[in-house]
Amino acid sequence: MKKFLENFTESNIDFDDPHVELRCKENNFTKQDLIRILLYETNKLSNVIADRSKVYKLYFNLSNRRQLKVIIDLFEYKKIKIRTIKILDRKLYKRIRLIKRKR
Repeated sequence: MKKFLENFTESNIDFDDPHVELRCKENNFTKQDLIRILLYETNKLSNVIADRSKVYKLYFNLSNRRQLKVIIDLFEYKKIKIRTIKILDRKLYKRIRLIKRKR
């Protein structure tokens, strides 16, 4: 997947615009940062999951505790369409604990 991403340029990337723009604002991220990570920082790619045919979830390590999750599709020829993004932060999920039920 790393070699696959390195063959693309910025003109080959499309966005699911109203949705991605909203997600970027929620996560304090810009589209230029997203393009930079997707094309030029492929060494941070930690995991790739094939969700459906031609739909992939890419996980990039931003730091030890934070990951960037990007969902892309490859339905168009020589185009990457970014469907959505989300920043996963482990410290938010650390406080959640299971509650044991009394029998």
